[in-house]
Amino acid sequence: MLTADEIKKLPSNPDTSIAEAGKDTLLYVADGTGTDGKETYVLVGGQRNAPLKRQADTLDASHKTSGGWGASLAGKKSWSISYSGLQVLNDKGLEILDYAYTNSKQIKVKIMYRDKTYRTGWASVTEFDDDNAHDAVATVSVTLSGVGAISDIQAAESGTRQEE
Repeated sequence: MLTADEIKKLPSNPDTSIAEAGKDTLLYVADGTGTDGKETYVLVGGQRNAPLKRQADTLDASHKTSGGWGASLAGKKSWSISYSGLQVLNDKGLEILDYAYTNSKQIKVKIMYRDKTYRTGWASVTEFDDDNAHDAVATVSVTLSGVGAISDIQAAESGTRQEE
C-alpha cells in the first residue's frame, strides 16, 4: 500500500496544456436579481449536452477575375445552444425554459466553463421537445436561438450567484 510520502513523490505531468472536459461546461438561466442587485442564475438540471454553435451567413464574393475560384465573406452572425438532458422533476432551470417557450419570452443564459469563466447572451426558446420512450429515461431537447450577440468569454465574477 502506498504511503502518504510515496504519494507525494509521484511525478506530475509538466505539460499543463490539457483539454477541457465537456462535462465541466454547464448551462445556466437567469432567474432574477439578488438583494445586492446582481443577476442570479440557476443551473439547468439533468444536462447531457449543451453545445454552443456560432455561425455567419456566407456571402458570395466571387468575380470573373478570380481565376475560376469562388470567394466567400462572412455575413450576419448568429448563435444557438442545442440543450439535451434528462427530464428532472421540479428543476427550476427546465421550468424557466418551458415557461419561456410557452410564453415567447426571451431569457438570459450563461455558459460556464470549468475555470468559472463564462459567456452570456439573450435567447429565445425556439424548440422544446419531450421524449418519453417506454424503454428509456425521459429526456428533453431545447433549442435556444440567440437574440443579438453572445458575449466574449468573461472572467469569473465573485458577486454573481449560481445555484448548483
